[in-house]
Amino acid sequence: MFSVGGVKLAARTEDVGGVSPWTESIPVPSRTPFVQAMLKRGNQVMPVYDLASRLGSPVQGDLLLCLEARHLDGPMAICIDADVPSLETVDAAAIRPNDREDIETLGTVTIGGKDVAIVAMQRLGRSRQDAVRS
Repeated sequence: MFSVGGVKLAARTEDVGGVSPWTESIPVPSRTPFVQAMLKRGNQVMPVYDLASRLGSPVQGDLLLCLEARHLDGPMAICIDADVPSLETVDAAAIRPNDREDIETLGTVTIGGKDVAIVAMQRLGRSRQDAVRS
C-alpha cells in the first residue's frame, strides 16, 4: 500500500520493482499521456508516469519516494508521497470489482477498514482512460 496526494492505493507485490528516494526527473517531449519525463538511476533510464496528475492530487511531503513499477513495456518510475509504503497480505477472494474511472485498477480491497484501489501497474499509460483524460 502507498499513497499519492494523500490517496491510499495498492499494487500487487509482483508489479513493484522497489521503492527508493525520489531524484529529479528530466522533462522530455512525449505524446504518451501522463509521461512527460525520464528518471536516471545508475545505468537505468525509466519513463516517469505522473500518477499524481492523473489523479488530480499533487504528491505530499518534502522527501518524496520513487515507486518502480514493473510495466509491460519495462520499468516505469512513479513519484509517491513521502509516507513509507507498507506491505499487506490480502486474500485474492477479498478483491472486489470497482467502478473507478480515474485510473485503471485490478479491483478494490479493504485494508485497515478502508477501501483501497489496486492499481494496474502493468497497464498504466495504455488504457483508453489515459487518452481521454490527457
